[in-house]
Amino acid sequence: MNIVVFGATGGTGRHVLDLAAEAGHSTVAFARDPLALVDARPHSIRQGDVLDPDAVARAVEGADAVVSALGIGYSRAATTVYSAGTDHILKAMRAAGVGRVLCVSTTSMSPAPWRAAPVQRALTSWVLHPMLRRPYADMARMERLLLDDTGLDWTLIRAARLTGGRARGRYRTGVGSRLSGAWSISRADLAHYLVGALADPATHRAVVEIAY
Repeated sequence: MNIVVFGATGGTGRHVLDLAAEAGHSTVAFARDPLALVDARPHSIRQGDVLDPDAVARAVEGADAVVSALGIGYSRAATTVYSAGTDHILKAMRAAGVGRVLCVSTTSMSPAPWRAAPVQRALTSWVLHPMLRRPYADMARMERLLLDDTGLDWTLIRAARLTGGRARGRYRTGVGSRLSGAWSISRADLAHYLVGALADPATHRAVVEIAY
């Protein structure tokens, strides 16, 4: 399978490149700065900005699937990277006839009511959302683009707080359901799930939560 990875220079994207290569897939890394991938293992690199629709279209051409792990770190600034970037990716996929896309979001976007401990609900509602309200607003727009799409085989993966921990190979997922106590997941294990879900029809047009 030929996989294009957006957000390839981030922690999750790098793990996806490595694990996909190990699984025998061909990988294309999309990055603004190819030098940031000197220690990664993509089969090819497409230089560009996800906010440039022409660059995105060139990267997606010939792909079998797309993994979007776009992110802006813990910046509180207003952004359009999630929504505009995803819009460009989806439009490019439709034009190129690419049907499969996995897109990473966060469990903080999951709607209430949900089975979380009171301290976790308070942390999300009173701290995270007010502090990150502008990037979260753009992430919500990104999610809506996927949820409203009826043509692509998308999977929206809402991950718990991402860590730099090692891969455990054991984690919980909820396909179309909430997870209780969804505190964290390593980027390595998130990537493991992403690569494994590429060919899983059970996740088509589904929202998946992942956490330890």
